[in-house]
Amino acid sequence: MTYCVALLLEEGLVLASDTRTNAGVDQVAIFPKMYTFSVPGERVITLLTAGNLAITQLV
Repeated sequence: MTYCVALLLEEGLVLASDTRTNAGVDQVAIFPKMYTFSVPGERVITLLTAGNLAITQLV
C-alpha cells in the first residue's frame, strides 16, 4: 500500500508521499513518488503518485 497526503494550512500547502515500493515478498525498493516542477518565484507544480510498482515507474 502506498500513501500520498496533502494538507492545506493557513501558512501554505504540505505534500508528502512514501518512497517504498513492494514488488513481492523479498523485493522492497525505494523509488521516488513525488515530482516537482517549478519556475522560481512564480509557480510550483507537484505530482504525487500512488499505486503498485509498475504504475509508479510508468509515470
